[in-house]
Amino acid sequence: MNRPERSRTFLPRAICLALLFPFIAACAGDPPALASPASVSFEARPALRLDIASVAVDSRFHSAGREPYVEHLHKVTPSAVARSWADARLVASGNRGTAVLTVFDGTVTQERLEKKGGLTGLFGDQLDTRLKARLKARLTVERPAPDGGSGTWSAEVDVTAERTVLESASLNERDAAYTALMQALAAKFDAGMSMEVERSMESVLR
Repeated sequence: MNRPERSRTFLPRAICLALLFPFIAACAGDPPALASPASVSFEARPALRLDIASVAVDSRFHSAGREPYVEHLHKVTPSAVARSWADARLVASGNRGTAVLTVFDGTVTQERLEKKGGLTGLFGDQLDTRLKARLKARLTVERPAPDGGSGTWSAEVDVTAERTVLESASLNERDAAYTALMQALAAKFDAGMSMEVERSMESVLR
């Protein structure tokens, strides 16, 4: 008599636990966010010492502040990456002339991806977002010559980076994807600008 009783009560309990588990997991929330850097750093990279008296950054880029652009929603932006690069890597080691890093583009766009249908779309974890970042900037060095003339050197870089995000990604994971996007963009910008400076500004490098 006891066995039927147990079999009749076990099934509802199993169903209740199955239904309650997602709710309990949701209440627990996402795991604690990893400590992400407040900015992208170039401090470990060697300085580019220029025979000039000052370094400045001129940002001519202004965010649209609306979709599909999302850079204005984050503290670390492509423009901030360019400023961090100039602060960390450009060193004025002379007594005349200027270096100006002009930022022309610093956008980040967010694109919603089309979902697949059928069983793949029903049961698979699909990509639902693509992030694209662009950083275009020009470094211009002007230095007066002893004879009264002046010399001008320039180096321009236009780099992009992309990251995709799964539809199941938590808010923490989406933030991590944006951080990875900025780090990838920073690495490309640093490599490209360093190469251009060394190529076109040899005469003003110390």
